[in-house]
Amino acid sequence: MRNLVKDHLGRMPVNASREHLRAFAAEAAAVGKDPSFRVLDAGAGKLPYKSLFAHVSYEAADVVAEPGLDYVCDIAKMPVPDDTYDLVFCSQTLEHVPNPVAVLREFHRILKPGGQAWLSAPLFYPEHVQPYDYFRYTRFAWRKMARRAGFTVADISWLEGYFGTLSYQLEMAYKALPADMKVWRYTLLHLSRKLAKRELTERYLPRKGMPKNYKVKLVKPAA
Repeated sequence: MRNLVKDHLGRMPVNASREHLRAFAAEAAAVGKDPSFRVLDAGAGKLPYKSLFAHVSYEAADVVAEPGLDYVCDIAKMPVPDDTYDLVFCSQTLEHVPNPVAVLREFHRILKPGGQAWLSAPLFYPEHVQPYDYFRYTRFAWRKMARRAGFTVADISWLEGYFGTLSYQLEMAYKALPADMKVWRYTLLHLSRKLAKRELTERYLPRKGMPKNYKVKLVKPAA
């Protein structure tokens, strides 16, 4: 037991979700080929994905001021004209807005006809950035919101496979169980890290279960 504790306390956990989110951002960035392609990163925070969009015209917005932002504003009220962007990227943000449909309608307004919105948000995740944490989204909610905002759904799919979701659930259990349950806690932590590593090499999608996050691609119909 002592060796197990020493082994795991000395290493940082694998964050499979972070790897998948970066891959999703890279895929979005690859849609544009040159600086004529305009991208808005909405809810960009500290701009973790800016470097991926270096080959296109990239702008970033968030309600909280951070260095490098082009707009500090409510992303439901962007100070830009209609039909401005070719792509809006919005990752892990819509759970924090009080009216997600209003935000999607704003994305629809500022996108050019045929433009795309690439989005991700959690289905399974604890409350965070409290008290500004309002929603979790099923695929049925995504479809209903997209329809209300005027978008066509191109794709709704799991961000992580089930190994990634289960890994996160086990990590949560490790942190939540009483301190005197050491064998249970570190067994769960060991399994969590094993599954997280496997998630990065094998994205398992079962018929049952759930993702930690959904990733979504919406299209504004061409004029």
